[in-house]
Amino acid sequence: MTDRKLRLGLAAYGTGWDADAWRLPQATNSGLRDPSVIVDVARAAERGKLDYVFAGSALGSEPDHLQRIYRWDNFIYAGYAAAVTKNLGFLVSVNSSFEHPYAIARQLATLDNFAKGRTALNVVFGIDREGDPALNYGKNAIPDEQTKYTRAREFTEVVNRLLYESWDEDFLLDDREKNVLIKPDSWHRIEHVGEHFEVRGPLNVPPPVQQRIPNVHVGTSEESLQYGADFAQVRFSPYLGIERGKEEYRAQKARVEAAGRDPEKFKIIPGATFYLAGTKREAQSIYRQVNNFQITEEIPEQFSIALGIDLSRVRDREKVVDVIDLDTVSPTAFDGFLGSLGREKRHIRGRDDRETIRRLLSSIGEDLTLRELYHYVQRTRQAAQPALVGDATTIADWVEENFVERVLDGVQFFPPYHRGPADLFVDLVVPELQRRGLFRTEYETDTLQGLLDTDNG
Repeated sequence: MTDRKLRLGLAAYGTGWDADAWRLPQATNSGLRDPSVIVDVARAAERGKLDYVFAGSALGSEPDHLQRIYRWDNFIYAGYAAAVTKNLGFLVSVNSSFEHPYAIARQLATLDNFAKGRTALNVVFGIDREGDPALNYGKNAIPDEQTKYTRAREFTEVVNRLLYESWDEDFLLDDREKNVLIKPDSWHRIEHVGEHFEVRGPLNVPPPVQQRIPNVHVGTSEESLQYGADFAQVRFSPYLGIERGKEEYRAQKARVEAAGRDPEKFKIIPGATFYLAGTKREAQSIYRQVNNFQITEEIPEQFSIALGIDLSRVRDREKVVDVIDLDTVSPTAFDGFLGSLGREKRHIRGRDDRETIRRLLSSIGEDLTLRELYHYVQRTRQAAQPALVGDATTIADWVEENFVERVLDGVQFFPPYHRGPADLFVDLVVPELQRRGLFRTEYETDTLQGLLDTDNG
């Protein structure tokens, strides 16, 4: 039992998160056209007393890439789903390299009022994603790799000033007798003139319900990490394993403290895709079925080099435990392999590849084959998050170990497909975490800011 309490979120994407799981016979892919599919994710999350639902946005156009075509506009989704929920928070993402702070502040303040204080904001800076989003923004000025960070900081400062400095809290006088609706001198221009934006203000919608709309940060560069320490309340962190994760946890909390802020109110939340069933065997069967959807003519030579084995002498159906000595595998074995596939920008430094293999052996069993390991590495290293395979106890054990060891303060869970996994998570894993005293049984406050700040240990 611990005084600290987990923060838990679910992700809502039209076909789920896994790029192959949509092919499962039980998967529902109408979420690309039917909003009720991901609205149901919000209903499930609230039933489980989760903190929030996240539906990340994307600006690039790449119809052949699943992670680019199932991104509903997250502000509209959040507003719609907030109307059918009461306590659940909604995290929306915006890209500061393309969007304007005045327009985003208007949307955010409106959403927070309509949702009665249940919003959070994820500011991303990326300009080099698939689908080349810059081509969708014509002649608009787009920052480069260096100026995107200064623009992000200025963007956030302007959004915050518009939200919290435009209006006094008691702006609504409503004096009908004297014909005065708005209290005189209760609004203020911000008169911002900066490198990237000029904004006069004030915001032309009422201020948000929350005293401070939580800022959720993601990124691994030094500039991005410092942005998180200066502005964010939550960090979406890559999962690096227990030992490396503990180091990164302490380092980021120290950054926040050095920035003059309370590190205990700063939450570190990695993502995890989960393949859950009533038994371990059922979950393993689902995960293997998904992995088998990946078509591989032969395992690349770079993968062989990474593991220190000669694949010309070993069949790819051989068991990993029979052909690999983990003690001889480098902790960065897969770095060169992923770089050879042109994915070095997605590679997350600091992860121990030996731990990755051991975790998969623990989840799948010692009959794990080389081909299955290859598919797993492709899937999880690019996503910067682990694939958790098993029953409720398996997943709760992983969460508890990482939480107690202070690798994380919570987890953002990604259902691999719809419908089914989100409800299974709420019905099976959440009660197990509650039984262990790690997660709430009732909502403590009415706002998302309050939920994220409650029970700091």
